[in-house]
Amino acid sequence: MTIDFQATPEDLLAGASVTFEIALPAALLQRNTGDLTVQLRPVTIGAFQLIMKAARQDDGLIPLLLIKESLVQPTLSLEQIKQLPLGLVNFLIARIREISGLSEKKSN
Repeated sequence: MTIDFQATPEDLLAGASVTFEIALPAALLQRNTGDLTVQLRPVTIGAFQLIMKAARQDDGLIPLLLIKESLVQPTLSLEQIKQLPLGLVNFLIARIREISGLSEKKSN
């Protein structure tokens, strides 16, 4: 027999503070010395709403702001994030979507 317990607000909010250690493939960094890691946290609904509002005029800001919000270590400025290679940005966005529970975009 399974006993179900009611979730508490703390249970529901706990996932927002979890950080994930993500290995960056050396090929994306143009390095031959192995993988480096970054720490990411899930994007909350509040942060996501602010990102969408801020990017209303320029939807190209969405991935940059998602990285800015999610990247715990190392910390980067928005200007530094704009200088990241596109392959690394795509890799980070895929991991952020995954840890935040966002489903893949549907293509037409």
